[in-house]
Amino acid sequence: MDAQSFLAALTPAVTDADARERFLADPKAVLAAAGLDFPEWFTVTAREGDAAELTITLPALLDPDADLSDRELEGVAGGGTGTFSTHQCQGGWCSGQ
Repeated sequence: MDAQSFLAALTPAVTDADARERFLADPKAVLAAAGLDFPEWFTVTAREGDAAELTITLPALLDPDADLSDRELEGVAGGGTGTFSTHQCQGGWCSGQ
């Protein structure tokens, strides 16, 4: 999804009361329906305000020299499809795999 598609997915929430209510209730589901899927661990919230803004809060920086957790080791050793450090980025959008 490119930036214009993303904005198009948001437009109904700005122009239609029912769409706004749905977006405020579950923005992640509304964006997923428009083709923007986020990994399970990624939280999407929406709130009403005076201006449109996009705030992204990054999780704590991972230490590349730190030991992997048991879950992460299982994903690597067993060829699993965990979400740790596996991302695909195309057109400026990234999604965890």
